[in-house]
Amino acid sequence: MKKVLSLIMSFLIIFIVVGCNSKEEYKSNSKLQVRNNVQLNIVTTDKFLYNMVKSIVGNRHVVEYMFNDRKSEMNFKFTEDSVNNVSKKDLFFYVGADYEPWVDTFVDKLNKSKVGVINVSRGINLLSYNRVVKYNNTILKDNPYYVNNIDNYRIALMNIKNALEDRDAKSRDFYEKNFSETLNKLDSYKKDLKSVDGELSNYTFIVIEDELSYFARYNNLKLLDVSPREDNSIMPLDSAGQKNLEQKLKDNKVVLLYNNDSVVKSNEELIKIYNIKTSKIEIYNGDFNYEETLKHNINSLENIYKK
Repeated sequence: MKKVLSLIMSFLIIFIVVGCNSKEEYKSNSKLQVRNNVQLNIVTTDKFLYNMVKSIVGNRHVVEYMFNDRKSEMNFKFTEDSVNNVSKKDLFFYVGADYEPWVDTFVDKLNKSKVGVINVSRGINLLSYNRVVKYNNTILKDNPYYVNNIDNYRIALMNIKNALEDRDAKSRDFYEKNFSETLNKLDSYKKDLKSVDGELSNYTFIVIEDELSYFARYNNLKLLDVSPREDNSIMPLDSAGQKNLEQKLKDNKVVLLYNNDSVVKSNEELIKIYNIKTSKIEIYNGDFNYEETLKHNINSLENIYKK
């Protein structure tokens, strides 16, 4: 009897020990799985690109941006520390098309053994500046405000998604889902914008700022050919040019598209004399998200023919 009891107790002890070891092994494997989930450290040049990246990654990764405002971005003088800091990241996204005029030299200095570098303008048909724009002693050619064309925004977003999938292939379905949801929202605004464009076919538009070139072309707006002066006034200095412009303003339903309020101020007299309508268009810069920018611009265009 004692032998039987001893055998039973031995089996119970073995069963309990094996069971505990199995639980510990399960816990250990669970911890390993958590550690194996990739968390990327991502940096973008500015806030609007940060927002684009966040629309794809959500809260899955750590995303930071380098500059709070456009002035800081344009005047950036990089140091060895700034190069080393970005080199430690997993991904570095920049706008391209001369938006960050220092970026080519900066990228050349990066240690690319760890950081992946992505120019999100890749594959986009760029426009040229109408005015001469300089950075130090270099004349900048490409107009970098391409995201004001919805189709260009989609291309840039796809470049972001593809770069993330290359670095974190296991999360491909997650990125594809977020990308698809973002595109569906854009398609809704695209339809609204095209509907508004149809109502504007009888209007002629004045566009002075290069920042609005992509927007005007995307929306197929009929443009009045003007040669703005340095102060943004569209009135020519010579009498023949003045008469030619005045005739055009008389013969058309004219709208001045602007982003900077100084454009309206420089043309106040003409606006009053020829009853020129004005419409403020926001440039996507990160202060508002892209959808908010689209909403504002659609409403601004609608007010042209509804008021």
